[in-house]
Amino acid sequence: MRTALLAIALMIAAPGALAEPELAGFFGRATGGKDVDIARLAYRRPLEPDARWWWPTHLQLGASVWRVPDISGTTRRYDVNATAVWRKDAGRGYLEAGFGPYLLSRTVNNRTTSLPSELQFGSHVGAGLRFGRTTLGVAFQHLSNAGIEQPNGGIDFVQLTVGYAL
Repeated sequence: MRTALLAIALMIAAPGALAEPELAGFFGRATGGKDVDIARLAYRRPLEPDARWWWPTHLQLGASVWRVPDISGTTRRYDVNATAVWRKDAGRGYLEAGFGPYLLSRTVNNRTTSLPSELQFGSHVGAGLRFGRTTLGVAFQHLSNAGIEQPNGGIDFVQLTVGYAL
């Protein structure tokens, strides 16, 4: 039992295996019956290690394509985004959280979704597993404009993630 606990402690305390940049794909669906889909490609790079607990471990830069229902039919929206990510590696798995700005190509306003400004802020929490240089995970993301414009409806996504260390 003592050996098993020591092994678990060493896996959690071990330096993160993701010491290299990563290319990641995110595929998500809005929750709550909102027929909005999103596909995102992101480049994530580790930041210099810092002893401060609040300092992010990674910087993620991405671009997304949205499929959004509209009065005139399904339309596309695009965004560019930058996210500060806090990731904790533990053995073959990881936990992470992130926050950052998203700049949309156009606002979204339909029966189920209201994003009345192009500037949105996204936050996410996620977990996943590492298989060699590949990671597979799931994340929950919320986007809203932090009250910049009303109504501030926001939107929530469940996302599947696939990453590859470069």
